[in-house]
Amino acid sequence: MQILPALPLRPYIKHYLFIDKDSEKDTSLRIFADGNTGIVFCMNSLLQDSNGIIPASFLYGQLTDYKTLYASRGRLTLAIVVFRPYGIASLFKIPATALRDELIDYSQLIGTAASSLHEELHSAKSPRQAASTLDTYFCSVACQSKANVHTVVSAATEWILNHRGQFSANGLSDYVGWKQRSLERAFNEVVGLSPKRLGGIIRLHYFLGKSRTTKDFTPVVYDAGYFDQAHLIREFKKFTGITPGAYHKNDSLAVNVVTLSDENVQLPVTIPS
Repeated sequence: MQILPALPLRPYIKHYLFIDKDSEKDTSLRIFADGNTGIVFCMNSLLQDSNGIIPASFLYGQLTDYKTLYASRGRLTLAIVVFRPYGIASLFKIPATALRDELIDYSQLIGTAASSLHEELHSAKSPRQAASTLDTYFCSVACQSKANVHTVVSAATEWILNHRGQFSANGLSDYVGWKQRSLERAFNEVVGLSPKRLGGIIRLHYFLGKSRTTKDFTPVVYDAGYFDQAHLIREFKKFTGITPGAYHKNDSLAVNVVTLSDENVQLPVTIPS
């Protein structure tokens, strides 16, 4: 379930995402980039990765590779604050490059307030009540940090979204009136990715959105800007570690979060040259 944040937070936060799922067995989750960053509050099951147990509340930066997480059997209840690509850096004044590919214990960032916020979310009677709690908290953060959005990066990001990730570096540079090198530096500092990398992610998610409504992927492949199916599959596996067919075969908890069957977890992914 997605819920929009309060109006003052929408320049920074895209939406709140609430996931509530029961499983009779331990579950493997494939997480891959969607161009956004976020904060996750895990209410029930333990989440783990290859390094061990993940904190109950954690912040994640931009992903340059896919990740596999493991959820213990039982009820998985997550509250996720999905930020815009430049949202966390704008709100918390943290360089996006410092967060790239990182899962950071949220209490390391805000101290004991993380536990209090987690408890409030855990005791919320509904997603809307939890969203109201998050609104109150993040409005306070925005006020204290005197948050502001990098206008050029924000405008460039919206332009890339409007072009569905299909653009030339010169076209983007001409649109914002900045040199390519300056724009790349700003993107790395505020978004954590280059414009080109962000465009590749947006193009992939455009394909995912369109492919949900059809059984014939071929027209969607070309509409999304891929040369052919082989090009799509290479790009898809690069970002997700699985094929488009495997993605649609498995259950999705969110567009960029899918459960994996055992064979998908065990087999290494190879990308054809």
